[in-house]
Amino acid sequence: MRKIYLFCFLFVLNGLFAQKKDKLYPVAVYEKVWQEKNSDTRLKMIKSIWLEDSTFEDPSASIKGTAAFNNVINEFYKKNPDAVLTSGTKIVKDNYVTWEWKIFDSKNNLILAVRDFARLNGKGQVSKIIGFWDKGAAPSEADVLKNLEADNLKVIAKYYESLFKTRDFDTLGSLIADGAVYNQAAGLPYGGTYIGFSEWTKMFTKSTEFFDLQIEKEPVYFSDASKNEVIIYFTINCRSKKSGKTMSVPISEHFDLKDGKIAAIRSFYYDTKTFAEFLKSKK
Repeated sequence: MRKIYLFCFLFVLNGLFAQKKDKLYPVAVYEKVWQEKNSDTRLKMIKSIWLEDSTFEDPSASIKGTAAFNNVINEFYKKNPDAVLTSGTKIVKDNYVTWEWKIFDSKNNLILAVRDFARLNGKGQVSKIIGFWDKGAAPSEADVLKNLEADNLKVIAKYYESLFKTRDFDTLGSLIADGAVYNQAAGLPYGGTYIGFSEWTKMFTKSTEFFDLQIEKEPVYFSDASKNEVIIYFTINCRSKKSGKTMSVPISEHFDLKDGKIAAIRSFYYDTKTFAEFLKSKK
């Protein structure tokens, strides 16, 4: 008799476990939805667990329907393209599930901690998600900008070192975004607009036909992280290869960055006309 009771108990326990496992299926898909960066693939996944009257609410959005939910995630990845999402243990009660998310960047810095509450419809679909942000666990906007500024300054410092000191073009190329634009002063013999790092290298090579340089004053850095901009001001001492004369040249370079890489540079010379004449002058 005891064996029969034990068998019945195990049968019921197994049934409850299977029921809980099936109940968590839409939550598991929901997590995969957030980890899918391809919009079209993600929308197909959303439609398998989301209804047109299903709702999503958190401090950033309050929406209904599949397309609107997909747009929320698209906007999230525009702001956080390298985000890595992890999730914690699920707590299930009736048709409700709650669990914690943590969102990190590619350097393992915490972007946001979230607790989600899901209401399921019992048919393998999500009726409602409410997300609560733990702002204390996430960096403030000021901290985010401060971290971005530090990262941007490191990129520009590496650019400066690779171009003017080590002449390491492999490292230099790794800092430049695809299709990046370099606007060099039009009055110079190597002036013009150059698109893509291969064109940049041609411009750098052409400039060496006119002068040798040494750093006279190391750069001063200015940054506006809210616009992903960095400006550096420095002075080079040039020796003209045609005349052998030397000249100090103050330069300012304006950098635009995107996703941790240089997207554009604009160079400004204290006196472009005099510098151009200096490069072209003969003995």
